Amino acid sequence: MIHLTSSASVPYARIGVLLRLFLTSEHPPQFPLLLEGDPNPLLSSEFKVYSLSTGKTHSLQLPEAQNKMFFGQSQGHLVTFGIGDDSTPVLLNPFTRAEMPLPFKKCNYFSPVYINTDPIQNPDGLLIHLRCPEKGHSLAFWNKEDKNWRFARTKADSEGVYHKGKLFICCDVGTVAINLNTGGKLLQVPRSNQMHPFYCLIDAGSALLGIVQHHLCTDGMSLENCWFDVYRLEEEEEPPRWVKLSDIGDLMIFLNSNNGFCLSADDFDGIRGNCIYFTKWYAKYDNNYRTLIGRYELGEKRSEVVGHCRHSCGTWIVPNVYQ
Repeated sequence: MIHLTSSASVPYARIGVLLRLFLTSEHPPQFPLLLEGDPNPLLSSEFKVYSLSTGKTHSLQLPEAQNKMFFGQSQGHLVTFGIGDDSTPVLLNPFTRAEMPLPFKKCNYFSPVYINTDPIQNPDGLLIHLRCPEKGHSLAFWNKEDKNWRFARTKADSEGVYHKGKLFICCDVGTVAINLNTGGKLLQVPRSNQMHPFYCLIDAGSALLGIVQHHLCTDGMSLENCWFDVYRLEEEEEPPRWVKLSDIGDLMIFLNSNNGFCLSADDFDGIRGNCIYFTKWYAKYDNNYRTLIGRYELGEKRSEVVGHCRHSCGTWIVPNVYQ
């Protein structure tokens, strides 16, 4: 059971949130690793993974990913695809090297919006966002009734998150929920004048969270001068609204460049909850090009550097060594 604390009219009211775990219940939870981006990703089949708990980098040999780009999210799988004629994407588990072809061809962008715990054996619950300049934006998901892929056209040009059977995206008018069967709009939640645009949306089981990132104006490059606000969507209220949270209890949030996920700190020894882990590209650090790893504790106005990797980008990923 995970608790989030709201800073609304009842500042310390507790709500219970059931977090959907990314691994099956019979296996112990795994702490995320940072999958580092290679400066020459098209030339190498070697991937680097950085462990925040040990501060060490390890190598993964992935011949399946050679000459390909990758996008990832959280549940132990990547969407990989080649450049040019060989652009058909594949769902790849980098830890077991298991692969699953995806039903797209010749698109320039694929993003896993939602992946269940075992998508290769059971594709029910697999949702992909694709962007094609000529054809616009589409969503693809597996329909278990007719055992086939279903596509829905959408105007969503930003990252989305799957929550309670709907796709939520951020746009100019606020937050919009999209019907997966038709691509039509189900719900629209305007952003208040006091709210900054969301960095991303995160599914936290029974709660949908919106993350706002701030930088101190005098030094936008410093990781330490970066902080975050977290909002929870009150979908059942009329009208629905976003409520700012004063803390997130034992939750840990991991942010990628345009998406994120959360885990419970209680599942790991010596790990602090109520924190957001994120990465920031820092052009020069100790005479090396690096990505800094930051940790922000809600309620503070500064972040701290807790690690770094040598490459210019990275994707948080929960190791899944069972599928």
